Amino acid sequence: MFAPRSDTRPLLRDLARERLRVEIMRGSLCPGDRLDDEDLAVRLGCSRTPVREALADLAHLGLVELRANRYTRVAVPAREDVVPALQALGLLFGGVVRIVVPRLGDRSRAVLFRRLGVLLDCLETPSWRSSADAATPVYRTFIQECRNPMLTATLHGSLDGLTFRLRHEELDAVLPWPDIRNSVVALRVAVDCRDGRLAERATWAAHLLPDPDAADR
Repeated sequence: MFAPRSDTRPLLRDLARERLRVEIMRGSLCPGDRLDDEDLAVRLGCSRTPVREALADLAHLGLVELRANRYTRVAVPAREDVVPALQALGLLFGGVVRIVVPRLGDRSRAVLFRRLGVLLDCLETPSWRSSADAATPVYRTFIQECRNPMLTATLHGSLDGLTFRLRHEELDAVLPWPDIRNSVVALRVAVDCRDGRLAERATWAAHLLPDPDAADR
């Protein structure tokens, strides 16, 4: 979603959007920070028009809140959005995980196994920042290994907006972390065994979704 055109140089809108997206996801711009298009234009070295277009794109992804004649700011994640966002990630990635895990090459499987280990370490004392920092590379590994261009574009376009909604300051009290961690352990085992079905079930469980195989029983 919002990929720069491949036939020309990137548009100023694309460059501004990517710069602001990175700053928001890295925490340089924090939830609630006001975004003045004139100040941003000076800082980014462009006119106000591409900045406004970039902010509109980021609002579409859920990273920015636009209130006409009131304010433009970095979005503030809501507690009630945490579980739906986590479940949406599970629905998006569950099928991808099932397909990708059995066909991973040895090098990719080792990278994913290591990244899941880092995530497990972070889940010992979970917080939104450490969990997001460790989980995002896992998601991106699956995106990288997905060989469907349309699905890859969808996953890329949705990932930031959904993971951003998990950045609630009370995240540690909202989610059942022991259950999530146990599911990530199961996912790591499935990756090691190249078991796509087990990997899908573990992914759904980690995202607080029902067992996808329950209807078959």
